[in-house]
Amino acid sequence: MSLVVALPGKAADVCFTPADNARLKFEMLQQAPPPDFDGQPDYDYYPLTGAATMQASRIAASRATRVGKYYFEWANRSTAPMFAPTGRQLMRKANRQPRLGDKARTQRSEFTSIAAANACTLAQTSAVLGMPLQRAQEFAREGGVRLARVRDAADQGATGPTANTCLILDTPLARQANGVLLDYEVSDGRSPAQTLTFLTAFAGLVHSAGKRAILLVNPLDAPSQRYTGVNASNANRISQLFDRMTILLWNRNRQGDIASSYASQMGLLRAGGAVNGGHLLVDFELADTSVADAEKVRGFILRDKLAGAMLWRHKAQQGGPCTEPVNRKIACLAFGRCD
Repeated sequence: MSLVVALPGKAADVCFTPADNARLKFEMLQQAPPPDFDGQPDYDYYPLTGAATMQASRIAASRATRVGKYYFEWANRSTAPMFAPTGRQLMRKANRQPRLGDKARTQRSEFTSIAAANACTLAQTSAVLGMPLQRAQEFAREGGVRLARVRDAADQGATGPTANTCLILDTPLARQANGVLLDYEVSDGRSPAQTLTFLTAFAGLVHSAGKRAILLVNPLDAPSQRYTGVNASNANRISQLFDRMTILLWNRNRQGDIASSYASQMGLLRAGGAVNGGHLLVDFELADTSVADAEKVRGFILRDKLAGAMLWRHKAQQGGPCTEPVNRKIACLAFGRCD
């Protein structure tokens, strides 16, 4: 039987309200800009305990104090030519660089080495954290990259900055942001040792500013991890470095089943020793999963004492009445309303 009426206390055309945040039994991170203020009524991303966004201006402008605010940062990758074992060249997009708002033009940078890509990521992070410019300049020198301010992006040309140019935010978010979420999908041929070294440095940098570090990764057993450097030798250690690390559960998992995908990824983590569930978030896809999948994920979180969940829309729309399929999944995952 489907959920066809609004949850108690809700208008028929709105499924979730600010009051639902207090009903959560575990963390719920949304990949969305934060509310403009506590209790904002026309906000589509309830329920949540935190919001992660690339829109720096939305973080800076938000007056909300009851929701964590995280800057969503892409880990830069090397775009040097790379080939599969078959000899086929692996094509990769240039790196998305920071922008101030949702209407700003997206800039992309090419980095000619893993060292240059990592140096830019660390330089960008230090700027977000409000560290002195000299810190970003040190990272840039070490990796052989040139720094430019995001405010100068319009001068970089229609196709983006020149190679090894790293764009950093003009205005730090140190006071407004609770931390940084790093999306680590580099797939540039780095080794597990290189990945562990870099992520150790990244988490240490964020923590040195008194902020929380969250790591978003593709499924731990995804084929792409062979080029990203996450495997059984370092995944458990990485999960301990970060305040939270994701386990991505989506429709197109290798096993063709949410439960099997979760078991496989947890097995990979356990290869490195005991797993601290309090450091893990299930990153749950909203677009092409089912209510039954949401019910399973809620069971994993409660059974294994995970920190909670992060919602990945994957082009699905949030908001609207409880009859919407997306809202039925959220109601099931967040509150156990799975009918």
